[in-house]
Amino acid sequence: MKKLTQFSVNYPVTILMIVLGVILLGYISFDKLGVDLFPDLNSPRIFIEVKSGERPPEEMEKQFVENIEALAIRQSDVLQVSSVTRVGTAQITVEYAWNKDMDEAFLDLQKALNSLTQNADIDDIRITQHDPNTAPVMLIAVSHNEIIDMNEIRKVAENYIRNELIRLEGVAEVELSGQEESEIIIETDPYRLEAQGLTMDEISNRIQNFNRNVSGGRISEM
Repeated sequence: MKKLTQFSVNYPVTILMIVLGVILLGYISFDKLGVDLFPDLNSPRIFIEVKSGERPPEEMEKQFVENIEALAIRQSDVLQVSSVTRVGTAQITVEYAWNKDMDEAFLDLQKALNSLTQNADIDDIRITQHDPNTAPVMLIAVSHNEIIDMNEIRKVAENYIRNELIRLEGVAEVELSGQEESEIIIETDPYRLEAQGLTMDEISNRIQNFNRNVSGGRISEM
């Protein structure tokens, strides 16, 4: 420390040139510093959503969540695994290290959970990667003073507005939310079901078998 002080006293011009050089270098670097309105962010999180009928949270936790958490925590560079369980659904969040390649992590986790897709008790299992860059840049609300049926407004938004927006250059995806869809509620008599030897699962399977999308043919250009 004494030598540095002695050098500064003996050579003040040299010290001044060094200080001015550092200030000039900082000014040039600051002027060329890049600024991005929407910087490319990489959030190291992968979400797993599991749906299974109307099972209670305790049963969802024991049958599915614990197994998924055990498989996820074994993946490389995993820092934390958390879950939220509700009736018939569960969401598991897998958090990775910031330097982890998320595309590779997504494929590895998808392979690890591939066996669960064959489980007949699981209605749907979805693995998604949170990407902050895909956040919506525009929100559009649709309403009509005369149309009260929300299903009709949904059809207009889905068949016309969405189709026009998706064709615009630079638009990657257009999603609908808050829409209402028509549903049919079937009420059963438990005494008549027991008399006929039927169960709710059998009725549900019968309805699902009849509710299929079948190809009506094809159109060929002559």
